[in-house]
Amino acid sequence: MHRPCSKYTSELSLDKTQSLGFAYLCVAMIETAHETQVQALALQLAGLRPRQINVLLGIVPTPSELPLGLPSGLDLYERELQRYGGEAEAILGRCAELGIGIHLSSSTSYPSALRSRLGGQCPPLLYTLGMCELLEEHRRVAVIGTRVPDAEGLAHTRSATRELVGQGAVILSGLARGCDAEVHRTCLEEGGLGVAVVATGLDETYPREHTALQNALLGRGGLILSEYPPGRHVDRRLFVARDRLLATLATEVLVVQCGLMSGTLHTARFAQQYGVPCFAQQYEAYGEVSEGNQWLLREGLALPHRELFSPR
Repeated sequence: MHRPCSKYTSELSLDKTQSLGFAYLCVAMIETAHETQVQALALQLAGLRPRQINVLLGIVPTPSELPLGLPSGLDLYERELQRYGGEAEAILGRCAELGIGIHLSSSTSYPSALRSRLGGQCPPLLYTLGMCELLEEHRRVAVIGTRVPDAEGLAHTRSATRELVGQGAVILSGLARGCDAEVHRTCLEEGGLGVAVVATGLDETYPREHTALQNALLGRGGLILSEYPPGRHVDRRLFVARDRLLATLATEVLVVQCGLMSGTLHTARFAQQYGVPCFAQQYEAYGEVSEGNQWLLREGLALPHRELFSPR
């Protein structure tokens, strides 16, 4: 009977050993990532700020300390990790059930724009449904505006979104009523790719009447993103943080229509703070619902909208 030579047998054994070693390494990496996610979320639940968490998890480099033998790093928060670890595990389990992606600020899947612009202040965890690769596309324009636009504002919203889709831009907005919803609808109608940045956990849609719109975005290869875990319900205070994400994820921001008291101005201010070019729709006559545009242009906080569409 023919027997394989010892060299061939050794090579097979070596290949099998290497394959097993690689499999064990993959499992270990997955377990380590999950453990870090649990720690990050537990610390968030305990009330720690993003920079504190990023430092504790080694995401933000810190100067080395003298070896004094005293507790440091995560050891200082053992009580918080024990108290909130179970709740964090349950939330991450809920994410797995709902198909929600989880992205640590140290992971390769985390948007590079957030890391570079926000540094240690970036959210330690992001939650996504859909194609997170869209956030690495070369042009990502946030088109935003008031929840109560007039007819002219809606018309400008449609035409601007249509032109940007035609130029190949990924379109970002906030899934809110008014201009945001019109942005997403027009993006879908024109066959574009859209990203909705929201201020609740991804186990719910706010407002509820936009559930079909959100599902349509996902069905067309889009993305829904939040910095909040499942179970976090709508809270007006969270919209400002959402506006910061919108501004820092975008390569450009376009304000189509907003009043002087509109929350849209938060996004424009964040764009200025983080060096993101901001543009504002111009109007022949500015009314109450578009006075924010006039103010942005007058104060030099935004460029005229036509410059956004000029040849590149």
